[in-house]
Amino acid sequence: MDKEVHRTVAEYRKKLEDLGITSEKIIVFGSHAHGRAGEDSGLDLLVVAKAFKDMDLWERMCLLGRARVGINRPMEILGLTPGELEKESPGSFIADEILEKGLVIA
Repeated sequence: MDKEVHRTVAEYRKKLEDLGITSEKIIVFGSHAHGRAGEDSGLDLLVVAKAFKDMDLWERMCLLGRARVGINRPMEILGLTPGELEKESPGSFIADEILEKGLVIA
């Protein structure tokens, strides 16, 4: 994974913190985690934060989207609480693709 991905994740994490979200971890998955990212590949992230506990899916997506304003690269971002992440079982996309093959960056 290149330095630009690490820089982008660090910038995104700071923007989340500015919005009051402290992430426990950020996992990069998809083509960037597998070393197959092309020039136009989006950055796929899973943000794990306790602050998502009282938010529904729409609130999470809005907040995660707001934090990426100003970052000039395509990104797809999911947000889960630590408890939700623990409940993922084999056979699910999150367990099989993100947890098994993703890279914890932050």
